[in-house]
Amino acid sequence: MKKWLSLLLTLSFAVTIAACSGGNNGNNTSAPSSNASTNGASSSGDEGFVNGKYTTPITLTTVWGLNDNAAIFKEGESIENNVLTRMIKERLGIEIKYNWVVTNTNDAYKTKLRLMLSSGEQMPDVVAYRGDLETVNMLIDSDQFMPVGDLVEQYANDTYKEGLALDSSIWLPITRDGEKMALPILDYAYNGDHVMWIRQDWLDKLGLQAPTNIAELEAVMDAFVNKDPDGNGAADTIGLATAFKNGFNNWMTDIGFVFGAHGTMPGQWNLNAEGKLEHGSVNPAAKEALAKLKEWMDKGYISEDAALFDEVGGSELFTKGEAGIMFGPNWLPAWPFPDLVSNVPGASFKAYPVPGGNDGKIGSAGGNPPSNGYLFINKDAKHPEAVLHYYNWFFENTANPQPDSEFANGFAEGYDYAVLQDGTVTTDIAKYPELFPGLKDKAAPPLFYSLTYEGARIPTLYADTHVKLASGAEPETPYEKQEFNGRKIENIEAMKVVVDQKDIRMKNYYMGPLTETMQSKNELLNKLLNETYSKIVYGQQPLDSFDTMVDNWMKSGGEQITKEVNEWYDKAK
Repeated sequence: MKKWLSLLLTLSFAVTIAACSGGNNGNNTSAPSSNASTNGASSSGDEGFVNGKYTTPITLTTVWGLNDNAAIFKEGESIENNVLTRMIKERLGIEIKYNWVVTNTNDAYKTKLRLMLSSGEQMPDVVAYRGDLETVNMLIDSDQFMPVGDLVEQYANDTYKEGLALDSSIWLPITRDGEKMALPILDYAYNGDHVMWIRQDWLDKLGLQAPTNIAELEAVMDAFVNKDPDGNGAADTIGLATAFKNGFNNWMTDIGFVFGAHGTMPGQWNLNAEGKLEHGSVNPAAKEALAKLKEWMDKGYISEDAALFDEVGGSELFTKGEAGIMFGPNWLPAWPFPDLVSNVPGASFKAYPVPGGNDGKIGSAGGNPPSNGYLFINKDAKHPEAVLHYYNWFFENTANPQPDSEFANGFAEGYDYAVLQDGTVTTDIAKYPELFPGLKDKAAPPLFYSLTYEGARIPTLYADTHVKLASGAEPETPYEKQEFNGRKIENIEAMKVVVDQKDIRMKNYYMGPLTETMQSKNELLNKLLNETYSKIVYGQQPLDSFDTMVDNWMKSGGEQITKEVNEWYDKAK
């Protein structure tokens, strides 16, 4: 097995919005590396970037989709004008201008980007994208963006380079003809890997233990459906919050563990016993998982509306107090679980390991390279290096701040933290609203306003920190103190659960661009898969229609795609 594949099997990943880090790389609490190109004169010497700032301010144009977790602003501030954009202009001489901003409901940002690409509209200096590979492919194929390999080599600081070097496969989805066509946005390792979240107050009320396998899970779900766990006297609760609209392997409200318990993972390319890649959705084991899901639908363990929900919609089953179990990342206590606490006073939740199958099989999607999104730089941008100066600044200042530094307590006092009279730090706006002027019921997250979504993340830092804190150790570094003060204990403990189960992750082995046949057939094939899956779960088609679907999938392009995927794999592994 060649080099990159070995790395994939020993390192891990993350997807997301909020948090984490791996314990294998030894790059946990070290100080950020210095960056000569940022702190000193530009190595090219002609961009006017001197001592960490453009001597003559420059502008970077972009576009933006405003996500829920980054849409909390102080009164009078916005994504265009806030504490972060002002600081970047002051410290770096970089002004961020937004050609347009949309509220990212129902993938509005992706839709607007695609419309721009379809109409040939000129793109801004930099485009951040976090989402499907089809759109990533469209951005690359627009021929409006430049290769970034030389920019990284010349301008990226050591911390970013070290993060990229953790897993060379991080470049595979965005490499064309040997050129790296976008900057990966680094995420915390394991950040997208799932745990099983359970309403602990429901378990306690019914005198139940957390399930460790599918049979025990079914017993708990049955109790949640039939024993009135919310005590309102009505049969209005279900077992598991899940959502099928976007498939059966999702970043939240996931149902993939059921397939993992049968030996496959749908919606991705798995490595089979013969060393070949196969699409997990057409593996015969998926048929067994679908039979189980139909049984759960018939018994009311999962919602009758699951096929209508995306991940966020499905999560509302949990946060509204209707469902007692939900699978998702460690950081859900930061979002959206606060809604559960608001909607159901007294509700409590806790993370548990993903349960295995009754025969011992266990699997959950994850283990991918530590990136979550990309930055595309327009080939006509006047200052392409500015994107890296921008990203470097976050690595050097906020990713792992030094003791007594400006960002040791958080990004901005009165936004994401406040200091009490005794010198301790709080993020509790509900208890100390006067310390967060201009905000209502939620602290503001200025780092989430950044073009890189969360400022900068050192992949190994988060999990190492949370595993340490979960063991009861005292936080020592500013980063550890921020995590200790800013995270709920349920979040910290959940990350330890993730790391303890890191060996169960089933990674997606195909990380190349869309193949020729994928480009013309993916939409049709995905529709065929999802519709058949849903109809089987809802009892609208017999279970044996799975076999017919697999035949049709193969004949309609799936067989050719499988050939193309394996040709790519044979070259890449």
